[in-house]
Amino acid sequence: MMDPMVIVKIIEDNMRKYGFPFSMPREAVYSWAKPLGLPDRGPIMLYTGALYQMTPYIASVVEQLSLIEGSRVTGLALRLTGILSSLGVTGILVRPKGDMVVFVENVLRSIVGMLEKANVKISYPYEDDLYSGVLLYDLGLEELFKDHANRVYKTLKSRGAKLLVTVDPHTTHIMRSIYPKYVDGYDLEVRSYLEILAERGFKPIASSGRVVIHDPCLYARFENVVEQPRKLLAEAGFEVLEPRRSKRMTYCCGGPIEGLSPRMAKTIARVRLEELREKSNKIVTLCPICYSNLKAVAGGDVEVVDIALLLSGARR
Repeated sequence: MMDPMVIVKIIEDNMRKYGFPFSMPREAVYSWAKPLGLPDRGPIMLYTGALYQMTPYIASVVEQLSLIEGSRVTGLALRLTGILSSLGVTGILVRPKGDMVVFVENVLRSIVGMLEKANVKISYPYEDDLYSGVLLYDLGLEELFKDHANRVYKTLKSRGAKLLVTVDPHTTHIMRSIYPKYVDGYDLEVRSYLEILAERGFKPIASSGRVVIHDPCLYARFENVVEQPRKLLAEAGFEVLEPRRSKRMTYCCGGPIEGLSPRMAKTIARVRLEELREKSNKIVTLCPICYSNLKAVAGGDVEVVDIALLLSGARR
């Protein structure tokens, strides 16, 4: 396992410098939205919190970390500036995994398309679609998290936001359940796009087949986003199968520990993959971290697909 204190220090330093846990180009967060012509301010605002967009970079960093995990030079490597730079975690930009960049753009554009089809008039803050800071909270960096949360809140409010439409469980949870504890006067309503689509009676693209659903921990255990994705998949024509551990009793994908021990994360992901494939070789995820971790261990006979792509018909 990597030295936790060294990893935390790297993340803290990068957050102060770049606003992300590692260095990545700011435009990577919002470039996908430029061709869509969404208004840049308004009461109903799509807020991604940058997690989907970070996933290709996270996958690249984890891949590099896995190369040195367990070696004799691990501790030294994480302390030497040259090695850190080669990993892209300080100063040098991480090179994202290209196929993941395409995946992310397709998912986010699909979500926008479905919201528009459901007559939800959304805006998007472009360069002010700031990282939510969820990792700072998870790591116990409370003061840094509080400062960051207040900056994010003020920025979104300055764009006229009243309702935030979120796209992943981590951002939904941090903005809905955690920010109010750290931001005085917090008054933003926060809803997952899956909740909104289910409430608006959105009609997904018709399809068919048997799929097994993987519930992300934060949606299922904390935010009660459980029945909505199942309802939407069923309305699309899919037979939704349940793994042995599902809904509030779901099992982790391994993602939360991938920065400290890529090997352990993959071990956990393989356990979960086997549970899911007992029911179907087509696995539906609702979170970019779950998607990335399960896809990394899936064989050629297993398809891991994001729910947004299924519901929108972008991937049949």
